[in-house]
Amino acid sequence: MKKFWEKHSLGKTLTIILVLSFLLTWIIPVGSFNGTEFVKGDVVRIGLADIGNLLYYVIAIGMDKIMFLLVLGIFYAILSKSPAYQKLVTNIANKMKGKEILFATIVSFLIALFTAFASNTFAVLVFIPFVVSILSKMKLDKVTITAVGFGSILVGVLGCIFGTEGLFSFNTYLSSATLTNFIKDGWVTRMIVFIAAFALFTIFNVLHMKKALKDKKAEGLEDPYVAEEDDKSAKKAKNVRVWPTVVVLVLVALFTIIGFINWFDNFGIEVFNNFHNWLIGLSINDNAIISYIIGSSAVPLGNSNFSLFTLISVLIVFGFVIMCMTGFKFDDLITSIKTGVTKSSKVVLPLIAIYTVFAIFYLSPMMNSLTSGLIKVDGHPNINIDYKGSGKAYFNVDTDKDGKADKNLVSTSKDCKVNCDTNNDGYPDKNLDFDGNGKVDDNDLVIAASFSGESVLNLDTDGDGTPDINVDTDISVPGTILTGFISSIFHPDFNYTAYSLSYRSSKPVQGFLYFVAGFAANLSIIFIIMITMFGFSSLFLPTSALLAIGLAYTDLEYGKWLKYIWRFLACAFVFLVILFIVLGAI
Repeated sequence: MKKFWEKHSLGKTLTIILVLSFLLTWIIPVGSFNGTEFVKGDVVRIGLADIGNLLYYVIAIGMDKIMFLLVLGIFYAILSKSPAYQKLVTNIANKMKGKEILFATIVSFLIALFTAFASNTFAVLVFIPFVVSILSKMKLDKVTITAVGFGSILVGVLGCIFGTEGLFSFNTYLSSATLTNFIKDGWVTRMIVFIAAFALFTIFNVLHMKKALKDKKAEGLEDPYVAEEDDKSAKKAKNVRVWPTVVVLVLVALFTIIGFINWFDNFGIEVFNNFHNWLIGLSINDNAIISYIIGSSAVPLGNSNFSLFTLISVLIVFGFVIMCMTGFKFDDLITSIKTGVTKSSKVVLPLIAIYTVFAIFYLSPMMNSLTSGLIKVDGHPNINIDYKGSGKAYFNVDTDKDGKADKNLVSTSKDCKVNCDTNNDGYPDKNLDFDGNGKVDDNDLVIAASFSGESVLNLDTDGDGTPDINVDTDISVPGTILTGFISSIFHPDFNYTAYSLSYRSSKPVQGFLYFVAGFAANLSIIFIIMITMFGFSSLFLPTSALLAIGLAYTDLEYGKWLKYIWRFLACAFVFLVILFIVLGAI
């Protein structure tokens, strides 16, 4: 068995998960949530004739990432042919000789910090080939290079302060029901997670580096983008000017960093939106020349719509600039394309396998069936609104959790500001405490003002006098942790987990799905547990896209990575569980 896992352990593990996913479609029925009620469906089996359909969804889901990885490979293949770039990498490595641990730690922190703020985690990969080239020339071992280059990204995903796709999408789905911005409300907690996670990660990484630097048998990594050097090219490299290449790399870095931090939504900074509007508005003889040049797809830097496709365009433009600077011939371009595509294919293949697992669960949505029993509504809500039911209790507060309402609040007073029935039809025009926190505050006023003759939360759709949706029920912290972990195995795209458990449904009735329906008062802790567990799981699950890309890029066996990372994972898990318990008790 040990021999079986010695080589290609990641590929073998992914194959097993793929087969398991296929088999589950023959056993597990699909399911969906109608409010707090789990609706069991039929078994939707994936067969041989569905393979083509699966591949279509894989390409559709991962096209931006696949294209980005291919273009990034070609960009660095072009760079690697530049003597100035090779000189730059070598000079940095030589200057940091004897300071390997300090340099690696600083680089690791910068990568993790940018990831924690970046709206797209794949965008961080722009810097990784450059970093890996420097670290490999510094003769650091393969595990350290993988940890600094890719592990740091995953630590940033774990402690996502204002970044990652999962944070943005989960907030979008939950806030569509409650009008609460969970990104802004919980950023301090997530920053604490980031600081603790990075501190732990650095401690174990430094301990490993100290040991590896003394170990002459430690496995190194050959620079994936090392240039073939002869006497002529070596002589040319000594006299070449480095600063033009530095300028290009700095510009690419600025586009990436500024572009993928959501300045306006997260921090209210409008300068990039204003600059974009001014730029595309420039015209000559009523012709918007700048707008024509940059194209109709251009979006402001630091905008939520700034995507990998935009970054692909940036890499192509600056790749062309580098070609002009280095006197590229057409044959050199063809060679670079071949080299870039060949090297990128190593990381694209595991990505395709991972997204095939996701596509299986997309076509046969079993996730809700697998996790429906882990987080249950307890049946004794603290706050119920029976909006269209018995005609007696429209806003009920069960403060002692005995299953009976302590307060029935409906007012017909002209001065009414809470649960007002202004037209005396027996139905309150405004139902407050929509966020289920047990008190009426400004956030409830904002939510109430957005509704017109309709209660979105706590609907009694069948008129039996019992609310179909219960707010402020107790949650199971262990159940939520398990839900986050299981969904991370089969949903490498966290957006879909957020969608399937939290988004508004239109069939059979319109209402919000499970998390919002059953736990509106506890959404903040559910939010932090789910996104944090996804980041934590990404550090070791074989279906973690960024981890798989990292292992394939550095050619590090999956088993060796697990051997390195397990101590950090154990400490981080204990810290997270304590944090979740404290948050749940507050």
